[in-house]
Amino acid sequence: MRRRRPQRGELNRRHRRRTDEHLALAVPPAPPERSRSPRSITTNVSHLANFEIAKTLAAFADLLEIAGENVHRSRAFRRAAETIRSHPESIAALRAENLLTTLPGVGAGIAVALEELVDTGSFTSLDQLAARYPLSLLDVLQIPGLGAKSVRRVFEELQVSDLDRLETAARTGKLATIRGLGPNVTASVLDSIAAIRRRSMLHRLGTVLPLAESVRESIQRQMPEAMVDLAGSVRRMEPLVTGIDLVIGHHDITRAVSAIRDLPDTARTINVEASSIRMLLQSGVELIALMVAPEHYGTELIHATGSAAHLAQLGDLPLANTEHDVYQRLGLPFIPPEVRSGGEELTRARAGDLDRLLTIDDLRGEFHCHSTWSDGSASIATMADAAAVRGYDFLAISDHSHGLGIAGGLDTTRLADQRREIDAVNQSSRLTVLAAAEVEVDRTGNLDFDDNTLSQLDIVVASLHVGLRQPRDQLTNRLISILENSHVDIVAHPSGRLLNQREGGDFDWDRVFAVAAKTGTALEINANPARLDLDPSLARQALDAGCVLSINCDAHRPEDFALMRYGVAMARKAWARPDQIVNCWPYARTSEWVADHRRR
Repeated sequence: MRRRRPQRGELNRRHRRRTDEHLALAVPPAPPERSRSPRSITTNVSHLANFEIAKTLAAFADLLEIAGENVHRSRAFRRAAETIRSHPESIAALRAENLLTTLPGVGAGIAVALEELVDTGSFTSLDQLAARYPLSLLDVLQIPGLGAKSVRRVFEELQVSDLDRLETAARTGKLATIRGLGPNVTASVLDSIAAIRRRSMLHRLGTVLPLAESVRESIQRQMPEAMVDLAGSVRRMEPLVTGIDLVIGHHDITRAVSAIRDLPDTARTINVEASSIRMLLQSGVELIALMVAPEHYGTELIHATGSAAHLAQLGDLPLANTEHDVYQRLGLPFIPPEVRSGGEELTRARAGDLDRLLTIDDLRGEFHCHSTWSDGSASIATMADAAAVRGYDFLAISDHSHGLGIAGGLDTTRLADQRREIDAVNQSSRLTVLAAAEVEVDRTGNLDFDDNTLSQLDIVVASLHVGLRQPRDQLTNRLISILENSHVDIVAHPSGRLLNQREGGDFDWDRVFAVAAKTGTALEINANPARLDLDPSLARQALDAGCVLSINCDAHRPEDFALMRYGVAMARKAWARPDQIVNCWPYARTSEWVADHRRR
């Protein structure tokens, strides 16, 4: 028995509807939408979610800075916002029980503001301040290079109160007349405005996936006999996701709906239909759950996971209770969700390429890791122990060089001191600790350390943190000069992007990958969910050009090694094999690669 997908797929219809609606619900790590009324920051006051309360407090803290008010007051409200944003229990419920002051960082004064906010959707101090400085100024505050004082000046001197007026002031030259702002700032302001307007309103995968897994486990505990799986963009491990999608296989729909409504993190119900429920969580993430008959579970799970292009390639799906059975009846092996892109997965599956895909167990070590010698939070020994627990054979300690001053980078004297500590740790460590450095590349393409210093390191990782808005040719040539430096083994987070925060540099990737393939320099997939850089499409392009890759967590604390699953997912989406990833190789082969690369 077979059926046509367009006649089913109830969750798919909701997916399409959410594509149009997610801007109203998905909350990126950026200031909230603004209007002239402070009460417009939140909606549905009687069921105010924690993320909405946190947004309002953070907005007030930003307005205090713009107004030049007491800095300690601003910091206090910002700390309270952070506490509430991550608090698992409903703040509205705490207010009803008069327990607001039990929250860390919430004293009597902030509690009064919270009470009024929960009851009315705003609070008096915010209303009064927003009457002087409109909330739309918080959009202006997003522009790099415009601090709170500059935002206040452009508002008071040019009446610039939003991004549209800021763009006009920049194009007409008026912005450059403001003290401290010149032509260079004006040009960067226009670029930043364009980037903000292109910015996705989706959530980072690393924010949603742990929450989604917790929700799934909670429902599974309540209904141990049910089949419960994640679906949608989270299950496909997309870098940016819409929200949480769940499929529940159980005949008792009423019980399944109750299990979802009983989740501790729920803020409010958005919609309930015959076999689905749509919720908003306290964190601002949207949850859609579809209840299906167990005998059709596999078919519905494939539908709900997508992508639409993959489903179109599959065509009509047979009814089955497992995904494996569905694919088998289609004459295919099971296709992992992360490669269901609608590209060449069917061809590769038939050719047996799925068996060669990288897995997390293939990783033997990492080359990009930080300690307390720069901006890490743990000692070299502690980081080495954490890596050994993961079964790694080697770990490179690559603390920042001095050029990145904000990270407390190392000069040559401190680098030598650190090397002695690494040697001491190696005497008792269960793995090999390598002496490395994340060496800053300045705006002209020069490295922090001279060739002699670099040659004494086991691994050299080069990074571009500044000058990412340079013209394409200048930026590309700067990166190529690093690739051609025989001492540089790996280029970290090559595009420099921060998801939903900063776009990557405008590189000529064809040129970059051609040079990297020629020199043998590895390009990184940075597993930090804020980066995931290189992204899968660029990583695939690099592999096709003959480049080798390295996947690193850029760990700053022991817990960060768990981020590796995100980097592996990006590599799998690029169809990477273990032989193409330098930290999947045995340590002896890695050493040979470094020596050979430096001879080139």
